[in-house]
Amino acid sequence: MIDTNLSIKDFIEYFEKDKLGKLFLPNGNGWDVYGRHEKPISIKLRNLFKVMSGWKINSYEVPLEDIIGIIAYGSAVKYPGYKEIPKVRRKYVLFGPVIKKMKKVSIKPNDVDFFVLTEKDITRHEYIKPGWTTYDYASCGCVTAVSEGGINLVNRGVNQFLKGVKDGDTISTSAMREGIPIFFNKKLDYYVKSAGIKKETPRKILWDENKDRKVFGIIN
Repeated sequence: MIDTNLSIKDFIEYFEKDKLGKLFLPNGNGWDVYGRHEKPISIKLRNLFKVMSGWKINSYEVPLEDIIGIIAYGSAVKYPGYKEIPKVRRKYVLFGPVIKKMKKVSIKPNDVDFFVLTEKDITRHEYIKPGWTTYDYASCGCVTAVSEGGINLVNRGVNQFLKGVKDGDTISTSAMREGIPIFFNKKLDYYVKSAGIKKETPRKILWDENKDRKVFGIIN
């Protein structure tokens, strides 16, 4: 696996050459081949590219080169991959002192949120439903899990992003603070710094090629 930055130009080139594989997220609602453990969800990068194509502003088609960055954010990349829920019980079934503990519950999203920053102002929301598969594990019964994560995509232009952060736009702030840039240009760092946002996640993305020589990424 390689820790490297891929640009929007790389994204376009890999799509045109049919070299886009999958993006694997750290959290999710899937199962391993034995149905014994939860596993993270994944999405096809080719589907992400397709949902971003053909954007228009007043009949003007926005070129993909106009995109500054694509960031995965939200529950699929949330760190850590669990939330703590208070659990209250008595020491014994019916009596005794009350015991308070924090229970860790895994975050299990069915889709992945993506934030796209463009040069021109454009507000757009696209959504692809997740794919579900039911597995029959004999004595364990049937288990339905996400086989392909859904894609929830929102867009902001640079001016909308900078103004939105000042006005309390939680989507823009959360995406840049806790999100992971997937494909991006150098301008992204400049605009994030201009907005006064500091990264608050240790997660990063690593890239590699599979046996079919398609590029895939893993957010760890």
